[in-house]
Formats: sequence, C-alpha cells, structure tokens
Amino acid sequence: MWSIFATLLQTLRGASAQHSFNARPAGAAPAFEAEWAWLLTKLKLPPNALREVVERGSLEPHFRYHYFHRPKKDGGRREISEPDPRLKRLQHEIVTRYFTTEQPHPAAVAYQKGKSTCDHIWAHTGAAVIVIADVRDFFPNTRAERVEDWWRERVDADTARLLALLTTDRGGLPQGASTSPGLSNFVNRELDTRLAQRAAVAGARYTRYCDDLAFSWPFGGGVPSGFEPGVRATLHEYGYSLHPSKGWKIYDRRDEPEITGAILTRSGGVRLPERIRRVMRELARSADPHDTQRLEGYKGYAKMVTRSPKRRKKKPKPDASDDIPF
Repeated sequence: MWSIFATLLQTLRGASAQHSFNARPAGAAPAFEAEWAWLLTKLKLPPNALREVVERGSLEPHFRYHYFHRPKKDGGRREISEPDPRLKRLQHEIVTRYFTTEQPHPAAVAYQKGKSTCDHIWAHTGAAVIVIADVRDFFPNTRAERVEDWWRERVDADTARLLALLTTDRGGLPQGASTSPGLSNFVNRELDTRLAQRAAVAGARYTRYCDDLAFSWPFGGGVPSGFEPGVRATLHEYGYSLHPSKGWKIYDRRDEPEITGAILTRSGGVRLPERIRRVMRELARSADPHDTQRLEGYKGYAKMVTRSPKRRKKKPKPDASDDIPF
C-alpha cells in the first residue's frame, strides 16, 4: 500500500523526526553525533554536519550524488547515482557497522558472499514450468519510508532518520550506493517470505536475484489459476510492479528459457546463450593479448555458470573436461 500512503507517511515521519529534535533539551547533541565524530574529523567535515542533515532533511551542502546513465541489455538506459567521496566513505562504514549480522531471506540470492547468479539459475533446472518475472525500477521503488522503518527497528529514532537519509536518494535506494544492494535484500525479507509462501502453496519454488524473480514447478500442468494476480498484488503492497513488457514470462522446459544470462536446457542443465558463445569464438580467433585475457574471463564465467552448485563445492582435478565448448 506504499504507493497510496507514501506521501502521508513521509509527512508524518518528517514531523515526528522534527519533534524528536525539538524535544531534545537546548544544546543537547543527538546520540549519533559523538558516535560518528571520529569519521567526520577524518573527512574534514564540521562536527555538526550530520545533525544538519537530519534537521534539514537533506544531504546538502555536505554530501551529494553525481548522476549518469549506462546502457541496459534490453537497449534501455539505467540511471546511476554515484555518491561523492565523503558520502561513499560514510556508506562503506554503514555497511561494515550494521550489515554483517543481517540475513536476507534464503530465496534472495543476490549480493551475498559465496552466492551468485548460479544459485538463482540452478534452483530451477529440470523444472517442467518456469515463470520469470522482472520488477520495474527495483532500487528506486524500494521506498525511503520502508528503509527508515527498517532502520527504526534497529537503532534510535534520530539515528534511524540519519541512516535513512544517508542511504536513500530522491525517495528510494540509489543505484550506485554501496548500501543499496544489502538494504534491497534486508528491507524485502517480509516480501520474500510472502512470495516464498505463496509459491510453496502453489507447489512451486521461488528465488529472487535483485529485480529478477523466478518461480518453477517440477511437474507440468501450467501455472495455477490466480497465481500471477496474487504475486502482482503482493508486490504492489510493498510498492513494486512488474515491467510492462517483460514482467511475466511463462516457459515450458522445452522452450529452454534464459534466466539471468544463462539457458536452462531441456535436459536439466545450464549452458551459455549463443550471443556469448559467439563472442568467445571471436575472441579465440584474435591474436590480441587483451582479447586472450577477456576470453579467459569468459571461460571462467562459463565454468561457474554451467557447473552445478554441488559440483562447484568440490575441488575438481584439472583435466580436458574443464574445457568449455563454445
């Protein structure tokens, strides 16, 4: 329901935060000021810089983002919000200080040590029916109100307000901040729980890699009636929607669908898509040392993706079978 009540909630929260500051005895510093004093000194910022951020509800004039665009695989453009060096240092400290003890839902496999797209891909190999869903503008639509609520469950109100301001931008998670990947998982633990439960009731398995959702059924028979509207409704409750053109795709095993850059084969394995194999063949024909280095990178990726998680945990002996045909 965030899309309906976000403005009201933000207004109320802003008033609450201001009341918290106004209620403090004159001259009293917020709890976070002494806690972060050493880093402010290191960054050559005034000792009251963070207090001003909270009082003004703005990062300026002490911090700012630089905005630019990068091309997306589908031909579109993704806006990147790059924090300035001081803000970037603060965000790294936030990750170190607060994220190490947090655990996302098991279905959320992105941005975790020891996990990769392979865990998302191999969870659905051999399935008879696969649904791939793409969340629209995932980071920006992870709203600042939800992020602040998450912080409030862990720190005092003033610190929560500060941390929310330091880790959000223009109302959502900035794509380019080191804090955004972790927060996108932590804040959405309840969402992942709801989707995993809905999938389990429908006899499916669910995983999420950032904005890519995947559901799969081990046996045929199609997607149960009402499953898609239920998923859409659940996402809407948390402020998300599916991409209008690629948001919901249903595949049979024989279709050999592509999921996060790899193909689920009808035989229950994984292979690289032809576009990547073509690049590898071109690199193999090149005499340029730089291309040779790139090819080795592709080979390493191929081994990682096409080898099941169980096989990857073992230390294979190098032999001819390690060569990836392309």
